[in-house]
Amino acid sequence: MFATFTYSLSRYLITSDPDLVTTINASLSASQPSSRHAIFDPTRLEKMFDMLTKYEDSFTRHLKILLDTLNYLAATETVVFLQLCARLASAGEGVGGLEGVGGLSGEGV
Repeated sequence: MFATFTYSLSRYLITSDPDLVTTINASLSASQPSSRHAIFDPTRLEKMFDMLTKYEDSFTRHLKILLDTLNYLAATETVVFLQLCARLASAGEGVGGLEGVGGLSGEGV
């Protein structure tokens, strides 16, 4: 999902920096004289930060829902999910801990 936003975020970043706008306009003038030029707009940076904040909040909320569901399955179905749930929870908090998931560190799950 984040990949769909990269094009618009790149455009927002370019138009919020006067040096990048000048560079892009110079390269467009040389290659395609009739093309549209980028216009400097400093408010785009604030819009970009708002968009990224909303995306991050949404991602955090959905991650919490998925971890709660996984924790419920670990409690009701099988205990094997409990180790995965603990590792994903620590990764979601920025602590890390995905080394052993899927046998990446050689110890297995």
